[in-house]
Amino acid sequence: MQWLAEHGVVAILSAAGGPSRVDEPRWVFRAGLGPGVTTDPRQSVVAEEATAGQCVRIALPLLEEAGLQMGGTSGTFEAAGLRADCVEGIGVLVLDWLAEQGLSVFLKADGERRTPGWTLIVRDGPLLDMLRFDGPEVGRCFRRMLVDLRGQGLAVPV
Repeated sequence: MQWLAEHGVVAILSAAGGPSRVDEPRWVFRAGLGPGVTTDPRQSVVAEEATAGQCVRIALPLLEEAGLQMGGTSGTFEAAGLRADCVEGIGVLVLDWLAEQGLSVFLKADGERRTPGWTLIVRDGPLLDMLRFDGPEVGRCFRRMLVDLRGQGLAVPV
């Protein structure tokens, strides 16, 4: 998602916390190209899947089909090192874990800002208050989130 934000894409990954069946969509990935993108997409991209990683994995080829180009001769996500089968990082697994604990999660990569920015919101479930984190890098938002979640007594397994 960092690459997408750096290339003018506004991408949102969100889930409403709570129990769901394994095959039931819990996560929604929505993306649209911001005004800084020179290509003209034919559509916005939406993917609904059971896990955050599945959403991103499904969305990458859809973004390419919608008109987001890498530039250069090969011009594909794979050529830029964005492989759809390599999106299950620790952060994505933590997002899934949070949703399983009954928390609602909202992660936005905002390519429309002058410097790509991030917003991470976690609420509901066992939390006393909504937590919101904004920053220039998703890693900073995640680190602050983990500290605050632990401060509210949630034993995040990372």
